[in-house]
Order: sequence, then structure tokens, then C-alpha cells
Amino acid sequence: MMKYIFIFLVPWILFSCKSTKEFTGFSYDPPDVTNTTDKEITPQKKRIIGVGEPVVWVSNMFDGARLSDFYMAEDSVLEAYIKPENGPINNSPWFAFKIWSDTTQKVDIRLNYEEASHRYIPKVNRWNNGKWEYVKKASFTVDDSTETALISITVDTEPVVISAQPLFTTNVLNEELQKRGILNADYVYRREVGKSKQGRPIWEIEINETQAAEVAPVLVILSRQHPPEVSGFRASLFFLEEFTSDSELAKRFRETFIIKAYPMINPDGSDEGHWRHNTGGVDLNRDWVHFNQAETRAVQQALLPLKNQKNRKVFYGIDFHSTNENIFYPILKKIKTEPDDFTQQWAQRITAKHKEAAFTSEEFDTSSPISKNWIFRTFGADAVTYEIHDEMQADDIERLSRSASKLLMEMLLEAWSKTNY
Repeated sequence: MMKYIFIFLVPWILFSCKSTKEFTGFSYDPPDVTNTTDKEITPQKKRIIGVGEPVVWVSNMFDGARLSDFYMAEDSVLEAYIKPENGPINNSPWFAFKIWSDTTQKVDIRLNYEEASHRYIPKVNRWNNGKWEYVKKASFTVDDSTETALISITVDTEPVVISAQPLFTTNVLNEELQKRGILNADYVYRREVGKSKQGRPIWEIEINETQAAEVAPVLVILSRQHPPEVSGFRASLFFLEEFTSDSELAKRFRETFIIKAYPMINPDGSDEGHWRHNTGGVDLNRDWVHFNQAETRAVQQALLPLKNQKNRKVFYGIDFHSTNENIFYPILKKIKTEPDDFTQQWAQRITAKHKEAAFTSEEFDTSSPISKNWIFRTFGADAVTYEIHDEMQADDIERLSRSASKLLMEMLLEAWSKTNY
């Protein structure tokens, strides 16, 4: 009898926790963000432009680039004009362009955005070992009255890339997974679960040393729905690296939990230098109800079969992002999840151990069409949007991520041990 009560009670709990008011967007969202049908985008024109005497050259002919135009402005300052893929759009003005000169000279370059304000500290990248590698922050000032930034840099015949964040494109993802040893073990499986709108693969990384006959909880890892959010993406890779390490904790975790990770859900946007959207012109993290876009649909269809597998139980989910602070977005504490209030407990442990990270936490209901809410609505599991500061240094990202992932493994193992599965 209790089995039948449970069957009818769980849907009531899940749906009764939704807000009665229809979700139309967060405070920072542009209008119509929840309409996730295809919208027209304007691809940037790939080209090389030369301006001035002696000539300063720029190019957007590489993966991850974003430069709409380059010219001498009326005040005799070189201006890089940056337009998004479409609009209206969140204020995440990504830029990335190659720059060099026929002679060594110091130049000032103004970053001017279409209907956006400057956000990211400009980074200088040099070509090394077949990829653009971050070297240093550029010298710059911000003009709040015009919402532009002015970069001062010495250029010469050797090109550098000036970008909003270090470049992590689809090619770099493959290299990172190999370099970190994530793909090397025989318990790690990589498979293509779908293709993006432009035909790039959506990869699933499964980490699994469980016994097939045993009931195994599943940890879901999502990342890079929004192309510029590189610090969150980098954090997710350190988590995967810890999950595949040789530590006793990691081995015990792999023997209990299955990890299913989708490290780059928006490969088109990442390679095309988009501010936020995929090539359907849509914010993918608002498409977790209707699944109008190929990328979200691929992940949904990869995970949905777990719902009907008696020996698999989606237990927790993390969606990695970046913003202008370190912040957790848990599900409201009053909403019952399994495990219950796990995010709040994990966040407290991380915050206590890493006071320098100054994490905050803001709970939300489950009415919005975002990934963590889909995980809850579909599987009843707890989930979190895990946001890392845009400008957190690489060493700090690594230190925090390794520590947080170890805490996560310890706490998930303990939480699972208390269940009746």
C-alpha cells in the first residue's frame, strides 16, 4: 500500500513547490528570454583589418574570436567595435581579437560595445604549443560615462590575442581532458550524445567503477552553457580531475557514484565568440522546459533513461557558471529534495573552509526553466547553480575547486549511506 501512496505523493510534492506566477526571467534577463524558439543571429564577418600609419592589424579569423569592426575614431583613438550574436542579450560582452603591427609601437584601443557596458578585464594571450595561452592582464581604464574601456598596449610583428577571458574553445577542451588525465582511465567513457546546431559534438564524460548489479547514485555535472563563463568551466574541469584521481576518496566515490558530465554544452557559442547564446540565438539555460534547442535536448535525452533504470538514481546535480561574485544558487530550503538541503550544507562547509572566497548564497524556487530545476522536477534530486567570480585567478580556482570537490565526495558518500537504496 505504501508504494502506491509514494507514487501519487511525489508528483504532488514536486509540482506543489512551483511558483504560481509564471516565470518570465530573472532581474538581469532581457525581455522574452523564456521564448527559446530559434531567433536570428548575425554572424560576424571574418576578416583582417589594417588601420593607421604605421599600420595596426587586427583579425577575428580564429576560434573564439569576437570583433565586429576596427577603425580610427573621431578622437584619433583606435576603436574595436563589439556586437553580440543577437539581442536583446545579457550584459556579457565577450571580445577576442588578434592584433599586431608592422613596427613596434604603443597604441590605445577603445572597446566599444553595442548596447552593453564593459565587464571583463582584458587579457593578453600569446601563441604557444599550438594554442593561445594567457600571459597577463592588459593595462586598461574604464569610462563609466560611455561604458567603454581603453586598453594601452605595445604591439609588434608578433601577434597577440586580446580577449575577455582565456580562450577555451572546443579544441582546447579535448586537449584539457587529455592533459589532466581525465580520459586516460579504463573507467572513463566519452560518448557523443548529440550535435549542436552547427554540427559540433555534445560530449558526455562518464566516470564509473560501480558494479552493474548494484543500485548506483548519479552525480550530474553541467558546464559552459554560456560561452564567456570560463572560470566556472575551468572549475568543472578540476572537479573532474579530482573525481578521476588516484586518491582513496576518489576511488571509493567512483565505486559508489556514477558521474555523468557535459563539460561544454554550447560548443557553437564557445567557438563563435558569442556573448551568451547558442547559434539558435537562445540562452540555453532558459530552455530546460521546452527543449527547443539541440544542445539542451541532447543532454536531456542522455539523462532521461536513468529515470526508468531501477539500479540508477540521479542524486545530485551541479551546473557551473561565472558571474561577478562567488555565489551558490540552491533550491529553496523549504522544498524537499533528495538528498534534502544538501547544497546548503555543502555551501556552508566550503564557505567555512575558504573564507577568502567570500561565497554568498541565494535560494530560489523551482519555477524557472533552468537546468538545476529540471534535475529536481525530473528526478526529485537536489541541484545547484555554482557560480565562480569572472576574475578569479587560475591558482585560486584550482585550490578552491579541488577542496570543494573533495568535500562534495565525502558528503555525497555520507548522504547516500543514509538512504534505503
